[in-house]
Amino acid sequence: MASKRRQSENGKNEKRKKKSCEETAQLCSIIDDEQVKKAVKEAWDQKRSYTHGDLELDCQPFPHCIIRNFLNSDTFIDNLQSELMGLNFHEKSNDLYKFKQSDDLRKRTEPHIAGLRAALFGRFRCWLGDVLGVQLESTVDISCARYEYTDVLLCHDDELEGRRVAFILYLVPPWQSRDGGTLDLYSTDSDLQPQSIAKSLVPSLNTLVLFEVSPVSFHQVAEVLTKDKCRLSLSGWFHGPSLARPPHHVDVPIPRSPHLPRDESVLLEWVNPVYLDISYQEQIQGNFEESSEIQLKDFLKEKKFREVSQALQLSQIQWTKRGPPNKRCYEVASLGNLPQCVRECWELLHSEAFFLLLSNFTGLRLHYLCPDDDDDKDKKEQNEGLKEQDDTQSGGTSGSLVESAADTSRGKEPSTPVCCGELRRWFHGGYTLLHDGQAEQAEFALDLVLPFCSADWQSDFGGSTCYVANDEDEERMADKSEDGGLWTGSAVLFLQSLCPNVNLLSLYKDHQKGKFMVFKVIKLTLIDSARGLSGYEILKVHDADPLLGVEVKFMDVAACQQFLNSYSSGALHQSLSQHACRLLALPQELTVETQLKASTHILDLCLDDLERCLKHIHLSQPERLCDEEIDHLEQELRSQALRPAEPQSNTNQREEPPVPNNCFKFQNRVFEDRMLTAADVQSFSNGVGRQWKNVGRALGKSCRALKSPAIDNLAYEYEREGLYEQAYQLLNRFIQAEGRAAKLSRLVRALEDCKLTSLAENILDVQP
Repeated sequence: MASKRRQSENGKNEKRKKKSCEETAQLCSIIDDEQVKKAVKEAWDQKRSYTHGDLELDCQPFPHCIIRNFLNSDTFIDNLQSELMGLNFHEKSNDLYKFKQSDDLRKRTEPHIAGLRAALFGRFRCWLGDVLGVQLESTVDISCARYEYTDVLLCHDDELEGRRVAFILYLVPPWQSRDGGTLDLYSTDSDLQPQSIAKSLVPSLNTLVLFEVSPVSFHQVAEVLTKDKCRLSLSGWFHGPSLARPPHHVDVPIPRSPHLPRDESVLLEWVNPVYLDISYQEQIQGNFEESSEIQLKDFLKEKKFREVSQALQLSQIQWTKRGPPNKRCYEVASLGNLPQCVRECWELLHSEAFFLLLSNFTGLRLHYLCPDDDDDKDKKEQNEGLKEQDDTQSGGTSGSLVESAADTSRGKEPSTPVCCGELRRWFHGGYTLLHDGQAEQAEFALDLVLPFCSADWQSDFGGSTCYVANDEDEERMADKSEDGGLWTGSAVLFLQSLCPNVNLLSLYKDHQKGKFMVFKVIKLTLIDSARGLSGYEILKVHDADPLLGVEVKFMDVAACQQFLNSYSSGALHQSLSQHACRLLALPQELTVETQLKASTHILDLCLDDLERCLKHIHLSQPERLCDEEIDHLEQELRSQALRPAEPQSNTNQREEPPVPNNCFKFQNRVFEDRMLTAADVQSFSNGVGRQWKNVGRALGKSCRALKSPAIDNLAYEYEREGLYEQAYQLLNRFIQAEGRAAKLSRLVRALEDCKLTSLAENILDVQP
């Protein structure tokens, strides 16, 4: 009895110790006012405004709530800011945004971060769920963002499966609208497309802003204009059943038109003579065929270029802004009242002669007079004829351009090319964005840009044009991506039992025993289909009534390939049926209907094309972390697997021999334990990639030199040298600090903890 009492007291001490590491976040008293909660609920339901003290609910342009003085303690806020500024931030940059973001805060142990997280996703989540009248999940989704000079997050709606309410808690210095960084809310048109900024919220210290994620919740973080301040904020989402979304709106395409009947005289008038030289055109075509793009400097004659540039500044041109803002923002000119020289330049780019010239530049058949690619002999004769005439013509080309091409193309089916274009004006804040469905709508075309900017334009001014390939290069499908990070992707496996007495979704909702058993069936099926425990992770199990959806994140292309092979061959279905019969005690074999999706792509339709499936999964990057419910189920599964087995009555069972003192065991094989060598360090640095920090933290459990913040300091100190150097310095520091105790077994154990068993095999030179 005494020993039991001591264990209980120790348990209490541990609980007290844990609690002491978390500072309690005191929220504003308005959260405790039941009358206010009832009023906010009614106003939100009826889409009308409501104000009470520091709380303001506004439903224009879409429902959003502002709670000022959200935290009660100034000291708590100061300490929270200090902890956040001490985090490791990563540069986030693409066509949609540019800012710095911290690591996920779901499991951070800093006292004030942990205290705020507990308050937000505990007490406040319950309050918010009551206001909305929905059951919000316990999923924690929170991170910290730093916006500094020129940082921005352009127009978007935050919609992603599972996100119900977005929130932002501002922790900024005194801020004015002239500093930029406002939260801009957009109005929408009848097609639910964003139109214009209807309201701008200036960040304010200790102010919480939240809004329901919906088809009309378009917003942006305006560009930060101040060089002296940092826009620090905590943001994330409360998860729950998503609101219904109508089909995506499809833009009306720009009208297309056939080429204009203009002969080569228009080229002689406008184009730099060097580009009319046939031999130079052949050189350009070779460059284009090699790189799929060409830049032709000083393409127009200098006098013509200067004339058009000046005319584009005239006030007679009518410019209108083109949107919607979640896709593009620039001005386009009306073609009805262009100055004469601008109209002539426009006609040049649409002329038949210019189409033929582009064909010579690219080798593409942009006109029915152009030869096919396989007409090598005809093409050679054509070029020889053009070269002969080039020797006698001062302009580099003549009417024979069309005639010579026509001679080689008689009897061929004519095809009329079409083109579309805009005269655009760009300004500070202008942009175009990639958006959903754009890749699927893409087609083969030649894109042409003729800029009329000043000669001293610099890259710092922006305005560059970027192209993204629709089909990923094979190198991107390798186990490592171009920046050294792990290959990742996600897919959702939907399951539905065809047996009348078995409903997998209902069983999973049974918290007593069904949930764990269904999860165990899924887990064992994935182990079978992906050949092991590594390379993937279950993120969430979705209620997609009547289907059960299993969201899987892949971190290894080989595991993903194996999974796809098992799925397409039917092995996954067979494994699922067997495990379900055994664990769910079914009287007959379970027949299951499945569907596999990556984002909006149904992979069942292209299972015969493995590379295409891998591409869709890779492009469907996981947006969520592992759900807390899945974490709990994984822990329960591990604890069940680690329970001691019942005593065996079989006396013939052999005991495994003990591992010698100077050895260690890995994958049921015994290896000599030795000090780490330079070759080990090199193998580790070459193979660990972005996972070096996780390995460092695993080693840091028994090495004081790698305790926090040593790893973050290493990352900062050797950031410019890259991942190899960071990993190299990490292991060197471990060896220097531990001396003779820096053994191979400790590194292998850390790699196992981080699920990097393949790297451990490489270091140990384990042969298959």
